[in-house]
Amino acid sequence: ALRTTLGSCVGVVLYSERAHIGGRCHILLGSAPAGKIVNKGKYARPAVLALVAELEREGVPAAEMRARIFGGASMFETVESSFIQQIGAGNAKAVKDTLAELKIPITGEDLGGTSGRTITVFLDDGRILLRSNGKEKYIYKT
Repeated sequence: ALRTTLGSCVGVVLYSERAHIGGRCHILLGSAPAGKIVNKGKYARPAVLALVAELEREGVPAAEMRARIFGGASMFETVESSFIQQIGAGNAKAVKDTLAELKIPITGEDLGGTSGRTITVFLDDGRILLRSNGKEKYIYKT
């Protein structure tokens, strides 16, 4: 199983129901700052592209991939910086834009709010365990 905890970050889960192959990336920021990018996996576009490429190397064409996205909370309400308050929403928009460009449909999402989430992805059948606000639920739709 793949697990990650998300606040303003966005977790992207790609999965092929036919192949029972999937993966997850953890987006810290929607776009990279100017200059050299040391860790491309932190930013929406390069992280999603890298995950798609990895799944394609495993024999899953992009046309078979389905996405579910989580996180993007506003975790810093007490901070007066509008940039910091909008990080989660910006991350979610960047992920959605990238997936739309790649024509990968989003089949489920749990975004926004002011609370963090933990997701656990089970690759045998694609189900996701979502924990947030002291509650948990399984999401079966891939």
